[in-house]
Amino acid sequence: MAAEEGPLNTTAYAALKRRIINGELLPGTPLSERALCETFDVSRTPLREALKLLANEGLVEISPTRRASVARITVDEAVSMLTVMAVLEGLSGEQACEKVNERDLAELSKLQDDMRDAYLNRDKPRYFARNQQIHLTILRIADNRPLADYFHNLNARLRQVRQRLNPTQEGWRHAVEEHEEMLALLQRRDGKRLRALMENHLRAKTDVFLATMLNDGLVSAGAPPRRRAAAARSEPAAADGAAGRGASVDPAAGSIVPIDSTASTG
Repeated sequence: MAAEEGPLNTTAYAALKRRIINGELLPGTPLSERALCETFDVSRTPLREALKLLANEGLVEISPTRRASVARITVDEAVSMLTVMAVLEGLSGEQACEKVNERDLAELSKLQDDMRDAYLNRDKPRYFARNQQIHLTILRIADNRPLADYFHNLNARLRQVRQRLNPTQEGWRHAVEEHEEMLALLQRRDGKRLRALMENHLRAKTDVFLATMLNDGLVSAGAPPRRRAAAARSEPAAADGAAGRGASVDPAAGSIVPIDSTASTG
C-alpha cells in the first residue's frame, strides 16, 4: 500500500529529516528523487514538497536545476548558529523562571537524577537523551512559541554534532554540575543568573563543536560553491563599505584549526 499522498507526504518528510539529523546522511550527500520515491513509496510531487520544507528549515539545499542535497554548513554559519543557540538557551531559562511550578521542578529533578546516573554509568546515549529532555522541558516551561520555533530549527541542525561529542572525564563532570546549578537557579526563580549560566554553558563549547564538525565532515572551512560565487561577486562592495566605516577585512576570517575535545558536553 502506498504511503500517504498529497501536497506534503509527512512520512517521507519525517523520515528524511530524521536521517539528516541523526547523521545518516552527511552534508553534501545528493538526494536522488528516484531513490527517495522508491524508499518512501511516494510520487515525486509530495516528495518535492517535503524537500522544499526541509530546504526552508536549512537541512536541504536545492540547486537551480532542482537537484537536492543535504545542506552544507560553513564555519561562519556554524559559529552564527551556535551564537544564536546560546542566546535562545539563555532566554528560555530566564522565561522559564517566571512560569515554573512545583510539578515542573519535580519533573526536571527526576530527569537530572537519571542524567547523573547515566553519567556515573558512562551511558552516553542515555545521558544525551536526558540532557536533551532537560533543555526541551525548560523550553516548554518558558512557553514562548516564536522562541521554540527558532530553537527547534537550530537544534535539529546541531543535534548530530551533540551526539558525536566525546567529552573528557573532567568536562563531563563539569557539565553535570552545571545542570545541577541550573535546577537550583530554577528552584530559586533566579532568571538573570540562569540566563547567564545557560548562555555560557553552550558558548564554552563552541570550539569543541566546531572541531567535531570539521573532523567528522559536518562543516566546511569555506562556503559551498554557489554561496562562494555569490560572496565573491559582493566582496568588493562589502570591503569598500567596511573600509568606509574604519573596519578592516580579514581574508582568513571563517577558518578554524581543529582542536582536541577537552570541553564539557551537553
